[in-house]
Amino acid sequence: MLSFNKYFHIITLSPLFLPTCCFIIGIVWYTALTSFLIIFLLLLLSSFIISNKKYLPSAQLVLCSFFICAGAWLHQKELKNYNDFYIFTQNKPITISGTIIDRSETISNYKKVTVITLAIDTIATEDNTIKSNKLILFYIKSNNNLIVGDTVTFFDISCKRPANESFQKYQIKEQVIATIFQDTPKYIVSNHPEWSWRYWIWSQKKRILEGVQSKLSSNGFLFFSSLFLGNRACIKESLEETNEQFKIWGISHFLARSGLHLALFVYIWQTIFCIIPLPIVIKQIIMSLLSCVYFVLTWTSAPFTRSFALFMLNKFCFFIRIPFNLLHYLTLVCFGFLLYCPLYIFFLDFQLSFVLTFALAWFNQVSTEHASK
Repeated sequence: MLSFNKYFHIITLSPLFLPTCCFIIGIVWYTALTSFLIIFLLLLLSSFIISNKKYLPSAQLVLCSFFICAGAWLHQKELKNYNDFYIFTQNKPITISGTIIDRSETISNYKKVTVITLAIDTIATEDNTIKSNKLILFYIKSNNNLIVGDTVTFFDISCKRPANESFQKYQIKEQVIATIFQDTPKYIVSNHPEWSWRYWIWSQKKRILEGVQSKLSSNGFLFFSSLFLGNRACIKESLEETNEQFKIWGISHFLARSGLHLALFVYIWQTIFCIIPLPIVIKQIIMSLLSCVYFVLTWTSAPFTRSFALFMLNKFCFFIRIPFNLLHYLTLVCFGFLLYCPLYIFFLDFQLSFVLTFALAWFNQVSTEHASK
C-alpha cells in the first residue's frame, strides 16, 4: 500500500492567507462585534502575560483576533453608511451634486431609458449638507444633454430605500447608495469641461461597441458584446432567450465575463508575438500595455478584474525579476477586494472566481512538486 505522505502535499500558504481567512470570518460574523472585541482584548492581555519565546502562537492569536475585528468593523461600517444615508434623507427631497462617470442606454419597463451614473460629491437637505464618495444611478428619459465628465446638480430628488434586502446588499457591493427612477429630473450642469479623460474613455468604448455592432450579425454581436466586451446591458432583451437555453444545459456561466476571456486575449497576442522577432522584454511590455488598454476600454466584472490584477502582478514580478507565486498573489488580490468592499464575500461570482482559482493553483503546485521529484 502506498504511503499517504508520499502522495499528499500540504499547500504552501501565503503569509497573508491566515489573516485573510480571519478577516472573512469577521465579515461573516460582524453581528457579534462586541464578543469579538472582548476576545481580542483577552487574547491581547494573555499575550502580555505569557510573552516569551515558548508562546509565540499567542502573537498569532492576537493578529488573527485583530483581523477578525477589522473584518467585522468594516462590514458594519459599510452597512452603517448605507443606513445613515436614508436616515439623513428620511424620504425628503434632497439636492445631489456630483460628476457623471458613466452613461448608457437600456430597456426598462419596455421603454428605452438613459442610465446616468453619478459619483456623489455632496448631498443636501433644507437643514444640512454632507459629503459622500458613493454612486447614485438615475434612470431617466433618453437624454443627450448629460455627458460623461459633466458636473451636475440634481434637485428635488426623493430616495426610497429598497425593500429587497438582497438588492440592498448588491447596491452596497457596487458602492451605489440609491437608484432613482424619474423621467425628467430637475438639474443644472455646473461644469462642462472641454476635455475629460472619463469622457474620452467612454466615447471610445461606445465607438467600439457601435463599430462591432455594424459589422457583425445579431447573434455574433450578442456573444461578442457579452463575452469580450463585457457589456450585457445593450443586449439585455436578446440575451434572455439565449440565457434560458444555456441554463437547460447547465452552462450559463459561459456567458459571464471571467478571467478566461482575458486569457484568450493574452493567448492570441502571444501566438502573434511568437512569429515576431523581438526581445522578450519588449514583447512583455507590449503585452502589458495591450492588456491595460483592453481592461480600460471594456466593461469589467469581479472575475475579470481578479484575472487582470493577477496578470499585472505576474508581469511586475517578471520585470523586477522576482518569483511569482500564484497562491500568494491570489490571496493578496482577494484581500484587496474585501478591503474595497467586504460584501463581495456574499456574492457567487466572487466566491467561485477565487475558490476555483485557488483550487487550480493548488493542483498546479502539487503537479509541479511531483514533476520535480
